Amino acid sequence: MGIALKSSLEPSQMESEALIAQYQIEPFRGSYEKLRNSAVMFTGSPRTSNSQDRILLLNDPGSQHSFFYEFRTTDVLYAEEAANLSLPDGSTAARVRLWIRKGATALKIEPFHVQDTASSLHDFLAE
Repeated sequence: MGIALKSSLEPSQMESEALIAQYQIEPFRGSYEKLRNSAVMFTGSPRTSNSQDRILLLNDPGSQHSFFYEFRTTDVLYAEEAANLSLPDGSTAARVRLWIRKGATALKIEPFHVQDTASSLHDFLAE
């Protein structure tokens, strides 16, 4: 049983709810203490992946230093809504908390510019 969609939500919030429902994440029934013993919480803005068995989580859509986490959907033990994030342009980004099974292997995807930094690093280390 997935988490039910709410029709009164904003489009970004509906996208978040739809992703949770798409992956059919079961609502958590039990104590948070037990959940903390078996999972680690990650908060961010969910994105669809090219692979149906994966989910992407953008850590902070409003940051100038954002990155993605990629998790297997089978490693998501629980998902819940988090407070929306207000962005500088006035829009909002839906956020969720994903509880990921301890011991799971995931990816952290971080963009960077490819360049030769050897000379800059040498100057830094010489000081």
